Amino acid sequence: MPVFNREKLVTRAIRSCLAQTGDDFEIVVTDDGSTDGTVDVIEQIGDPRIKLVRHATNLGHSAARNSCVDAAVGEWIVILDSDDELLPGGLDKIRKAVFDSGDEVDCLQFMYDRDDGGCSPDPPFVDGSLTFEDYLRMLDRWTRFDPLFCMRREASLRLPWKPWSLSGAIWQRFEIHSQCRCAVSSQVVALIHTDATNRISWYRRGPQVAQRAGVDLGEEMDLILRHHGERLRAFAPRTWHRFQRVRASYYFLEGRRLAGMRQSLYCISLTPFVLELWLQLFSGLIGPGWFAKLRSLRSPPT
Repeated sequence: MPVFNREKLVTRAIRSCLAQTGDDFEIVVTDDGSTDGTVDVIEQIGDPRIKLVRHATNLGHSAARNSCVDAAVGEWIVILDSDDELLPGGLDKIRKAVFDSGDEVDCLQFMYDRDDGGCSPDPPFVDGSLTFEDYLRMLDRWTRFDPLFCMRREASLRLPWKPWSLSGAIWQRFEIHSQCRCAVSSQVVALIHTDATNRISWYRRGPQVAQRAGVDLGEEMDLILRHHGERLRAFAPRTWHRFQRVRASYYFLEGRRLAGMRQSLYCISLTPFVLELWLQLFSGLIGPGWFAKLRSLRSPPT
């Protein structure tokens, strides 16, 4: 559980873990340089099953996740965000699925309920294995894709998160699905909360933060398109088109207007009657500051 400045929420997440049955688990929390009382409230819980790792400064959620994995001793890693919670009996369901999978699976993925009444992923999983091609096909169907991941520690160490401060989740999922034996479960084991004020997907929508994040986000998108672009285009053409369009926006956020213009014109050549592409082109050419401000007016992902 990586955490940053969530003194009012992290206790909920930790106590949901402590309430699970059995004694064969630990809770590894990496505080990523919090400046509020996050560390104090964690230490006040006083349970020996909690292992607290501290970063002296904020290194970003990717580094915090890597620190969690490095400090863990269990064979399997359950990744839980500090604003979410495991549901009662959730760990039992995960544990049984792990035992039932034997040596055939490196990564298991489970369903979330959401506090707004929805679920994630949406449409829900259907029990079974998940090949990389299956994952790509699903990208074109999902309106939300945020499952709870449970991975072998060996696989987590083999696929560390990239050292980006405000990106990496999309690339990490491509890495997992392309390099691990994956299975999915229709069982709901955790609850997503939307009450955190510093959710990364919201935080980086701010104009100044978006400009700083543009470099990492662009590098992430480049890696995905370079390594998986052909299969993405074959199995998830809508997502491939969206990634091409998003890549242009990151060029504009970086202030690379020529590269953004070229990428935008490439996207327009593919789908010339999409108004959004023309608006992105003209607003991006104005300059990174104005482009970031206009982009921030769009609703953040949920």
